[in-house]
Amino acid sequence: MKKTLLSLGIISVFISKTELVQAQQDPYTTHYAFNRMLYNPAVAGSKDRYCLTALSHYQYLGYEDRTVEFWPDPATPNSPQRPPANKMVGPKTQMFSFSAPLPKKYGGLGIGFINDKLGYESSTHVKIDAAGRLPLSADEASLSVGVEINFLQKGINGTQLRPLVPNDPSIPKQQVNDRNVIFGAGVYYTNTMANSAGSMRDLWVGYSALNLNQPTFVFGNNIVFATPVTHHYIMGGITMTDFMGNPNMKLHPSAMIKYNRGITQLDITGLVEFQEKLWGGLAYRTTSDALSIMLGYSGFKGTFQGLRIGYSYDLTLSRILSVSSGTHEIQLNYCFDIKIPPPPKIKILTPPFMNKTADE
Repeated sequence: MKKTLLSLGIISVFISKTELVQAQQDPYTTHYAFNRMLYNPAVAGSKDRYCLTALSHYQYLGYEDRTVEFWPDPATPNSPQRPPANKMVGPKTQMFSFSAPLPKKYGGLGIGFINDKLGYESSTHVKIDAAGRLPLSADEASLSVGVEINFLQKGINGTQLRPLVPNDPSIPKQQVNDRNVIFGAGVYYTNTMANSAGSMRDLWVGYSALNLNQPTFVFGNNIVFATPVTHHYIMGGITMTDFMGNPNMKLHPSAMIKYNRGITQLDITGLVEFQEKLWGGLAYRTTSDALSIMLGYSGFKGTFQGLRIGYSYDLTLSRILSVSSGTHEIQLNYCFDIKIPPPPKIKILTPPFMNKTADE
């Protein structure tokens, strides 16, 4: 039964033409504190630098779709030949984003790409974010408000589905897709000096609501997906210097609360940084989901100063652990400055002054 839960979920999507089914919601990441803009559009440009992020998330490695062992092809129920189980049905997510500050710290712009797969369902997001910033104190605290336009395409690979009833018209036999535009908004507060002593720095707190308009996706013959539902995110974190009395160590605690349709999940993370080079720590996700081990390095010099590489391994705490080898995630951040040189000064000499010296 444990190994067929995902198979049952995939098949149940297509039981009825008129059934309203809830598909996978927004993807989550263990490195959420390093991908804030993908959860909150108000984060765009908040670092006053140009920032690139990239992430690959492979969840429940080894999870199999073993439908064929329990529901063989109806056309040949007695056939001894059965196709092998599909071992690539666990969620897989790839993310990329770029943000840029606006002149004079007015805010920022950002763009993000997300490719998310669950079983034979795929979701492709193209997000465009814009944020405006209101300074609250001199170079210390500010409040940003942002909006997001998300161009979302959802699809089902019908060639991989095995219907319970032969030639069921409600089940596609090929790849089907539908597209919609979704909106989101958020607010984001930052304070580079959280207290006068300087022992607490870089405080950040944000709230966002994504998928506000909840469009309907329709595939083929009235196969309806009412997704995605509105998601609410509350994120926050701070940097604590001189951790455990050591000036070479910093503690970076952070948390994220996710809520949609009565379901609440909490992520808690604690990272320790040594000499602004090495990172390490633990994260915990509630609802008996996962305990994560996180490692990172950010001690690059020269051209690659501002680059951070991170890795996490999620140990699944649910019964899925018995049929998967856990979740792996690789994260990359790179923030840099672009200095535009001032225009060169051009001296124009006119005939009446050509024989005069510079002092004259």
